[in-house]
Formats: sequence, C-alpha cells, structure tokens
Amino acid sequence: MDTITSIEKIDTIKESVVTIGNFDGLHRGHQVLIKKATEYAKANNISSVVFTFKNHPVNYFRPGSIQNIITNEEKIKILKSMGVDYVINIPFDEYMTKISGYDFVKDILLDKLNVKNVIVGHDFTFARNKEGNVKLLQELSKQYGFSLEIVNSIKLGDVRISSTYIRKLILDGSVEDIYKYLGRNYKLSGEVIHSKKLGRTIGFPTANISINKNMIIPKVGIYATKVYVNGKIYYGATNIGYNPTVNGDNLSIETNILNFDEDIYGKVITIEFLERIRDEKKFNGIEELKSQLQKDTNYVCKKYICKREKVMIQ
Repeated sequence: MDTITSIEKIDTIKESVVTIGNFDGLHRGHQVLIKKATEYAKANNISSVVFTFKNHPVNYFRPGSIQNIITNEEKIKILKSMGVDYVINIPFDEYMTKISGYDFVKDILLDKLNVKNVIVGHDFTFARNKEGNVKLLQELSKQYGFSLEIVNSIKLGDVRISSTYIRKLILDGSVEDIYKYLGRNYKLSGEVIHSKKLGRTIGFPTANISINKNMIIPKVGIYATKVYVNGKIYYGATNIGYNPTVNGDNLSIETNILNFDEDIYGKVITIEFLERIRDEKKFNGIEELKSQLQKDTNYVCKKYICKREKVMIQ
C-alpha cells in the first residue's frame, strides 16, 4: 500500500475507485465503504484509493473541539490490513476550504486519480463551504462518465453506527460495548513516565503513561485492560483518575500489569480497554485502598488470565 501525504505528490494513477471521508475511528460503517472499494477494484482490475485527512476538518475551524478515536498511524495500519492500494492522507488546510466542489472532482478525482467509481456515504459533503455533496457528485458523474455508489447509514439494531456515538460510549465508560460499533476494542498508547510511585510502595506498582490530549479519554474509573508491552500481551487493572485517596490533583492513566516486573520507563505501551470495573472513589486510608486494589486485580486475574495465556503479537 502506498501512502500519499499531499495533493502535489499524487502521481497520475491509471484508473481507480475512490472512497472519501475523514474516517474518524474507521468504525464498522466506514469499513463497509472501504470494503466496497477494494472489492470493486479487484473485480475491475483497477486501484482502490481512500482519500482522507490527517486532522479532523472540524478542528481546522475550532481547534481541539473534537478528540480522536484512533491515531493517524493506527488508521494507516488498519487501511493497509484491509487491502487498500493507495491512501491519500493529507492535512485539511486552507486549500481544502477554498477549492470548489467542481474543481475537487475535476482536478483531483478525474485528472489525478482517473476515477472510474466513487463510493461515499449518503450524507457526505466536501470542498468549499460543504458545497460538494451527493447531488453534485450525481450531476458530475453523468457529465464525466464515472459511476457513483451512495451507501446508506449502517445500523446495529436501532443505533446508527457513527463516530459521535462511539465517542459517547467512550466518555460514558461503556468500553465493553464499543467493539460492536468500532469493530475492535478502544486503545490508548503512551510513553511510560515517572510518577509519585505510590503504587510500588503499597505492593501495586503501576505503569503511568503520558496522556495524548488529541485522543479521547474514557470516563474516570477502574478498567480491566489488555496491555501490549515489548511485543507481548499482558492483562491489567487500569485506573483513569485523580487518586483521591492520596489527594491527587492531576488526571493520570496508570496500569497495574499483572504477572509483570520489568523496568519499562520510556517505553511506549498500548492499553486496550475490555470493561469498566467500577468508579474511582476516595478510601478511608491506604489499607482500605490496598484491599480494593487486591479485589480489582483478583477480578482481572480470574476473568481474563486464568482462561488465557500470554501470546506474542502477530
């Protein structure tokens, strides 16, 4: 798979099928569009192209207003696993706010990508002031002879699968429900950083990771998690919160990794959220805190570790 990071770097592709969108989260609804594109490409012996953005368009106008569900690196990795030939992953910038809908289709889709088929969601908009929409694409597809496939919303039961709904689940701490809509569990990665090291002094050492402010953080509480460290998978109890028992005042994400005792300061680890165990609370002293932490780790151990063995990441 080739990744193209600017409009100027697009070499003329012989023929292509293109799906366009921010694809924030690459949830199951997005996956339908991409699967249609790759299947069409194979059936017609042409290239599949995903046209997307490094930054959320809304954040261009209102910086920091929307937090990400996945990183750019994870987005690229998933698209590669889905068999996409080209990913155009460009910044949403001033150019994208000024180009007309007609010029986007003519200059980019037709002249640079030689598009034969465009696949988009029913509510898709693009170009200057969102003037590009399904109606315009329908008109230009007839004028220039490319086909157009409009995909309706994908629902699970009565719920429309959307990034907005998945964000709500994350913020509510309903991480065990996310897989149904996202197609995978929610993950956060960060460098293991030094902290107060209180956990080590009471027998529950934790890996405290740096917080990526661009990523959405689950609701404060204690979670059962899968932890990826140095190419291996472990399980843990992760606390997202402020450590009220010891008068903490800064949000932290720290994980007691079970059956693990290595120095990983400075390493980047990944936390995969499996379920929310309980709320964070202030205990009446360290001994009460230790008792609850033991219950949390026992729960994770019994439910996850007793049924599984550590495996290497493929």
